[in-house]
Amino acid sequence: MRGRSLIVLVLGVVVALGVAMSLHSRMQHADTGPGAPKVLVASGDIAPGSFVHAPEQLAFTDWPQSDVAPSMLLDTTTKLAEFDGAVARRAITKGEPITEGMLVKSNEGGFMSAVLEPGKRAVSIAVDSQSGNAGFIFPGDHVDLILTHSVSQQGQQVRASETFIEDARVLAVDQMLTNPDNKAVLAKTVTLEVTPKQAEEINVAKDLGKISLSLRSLASAKPPVPAAPAELPPNADLDDVLKAVPDTAPPPEDNHVTRDTDVSKILTPQGLAGSVRVLHGNTQEVVQFNDEPSGSAGSGGGNGPR
Repeated sequence: MRGRSLIVLVLGVVVALGVAMSLHSRMQHADTGPGAPKVLVASGDIAPGSFVHAPEQLAFTDWPQSDVAPSMLLDTTTKLAEFDGAVARRAITKGEPITEGMLVKSNEGGFMSAVLEPGKRAVSIAVDSQSGNAGFIFPGDHVDLILTHSVSQQGQQVRASETFIEDARVLAVDQMLTNPDNKAVLAKTVTLEVTPKQAEEINVAKDLGKISLSLRSLASAKPPVPAAPAELPPNADLDDVLKAVPDTAPPPEDNHVTRDTDVSKILTPQGLAGSVRVLHGNTQEVVQFNDEPSGSAGSGGGNGPR
């Protein structure tokens, strides 16, 4: 009698477990089956501060109704195209649901601060059709900044042009953060991403003269591919190790300064014109250096040192 009761009890437990599992399976299938909500998720890993391309990096997927949070974005209230060109506030892993505030759209406040790299600053400068490369500078391009100004040296006005900032990233042209049509835009302002020191240099350059932008090639922004290290002998010492390490340091930059005398042959090179007092024992003579080419007739006496 006792054995029969135990068998009946075990069978009851097994039947109850089977019914529970069947109900759970049906509920779960109903949760994610036809008519289940679709939630916006990341199709791949997204780095913080990076631009998001909606068709490639975002997608709607079925999600259990019981697990849908109020902050999740559903296909019934959200369009995928709204987030094309948005910026991620933090790192997002593949398959993670996109919630409100996780992505910043280009027309929302805080977008520019989300685009900036840590430690960088955004500075805007005024441009025209000439200084702005006739509108062929787009967001995402890299440019050099050239300052053209006039300075006084030894009583003479010298006009000079110099590159004072290199490889600055363009964040926006006017108020456009993207240019999907890739059309030239004659902008009035260009916003650049620079270091805090470069931001100060730009503000000083605005008062010194005219700032122009020089568009850099996309290839110049790519880091050089390091060479493979040389093979070391079995008994290599420290000197051999140092020699085997490839030299990946960038080549030294040229002094990008051009004076008016470098452009025009008519102008006198700085420091050539002037006079020198020459002493000959108890006598002295003033020698005048003029700006005429060698071999031409000079004016006055003493056209060169004797």
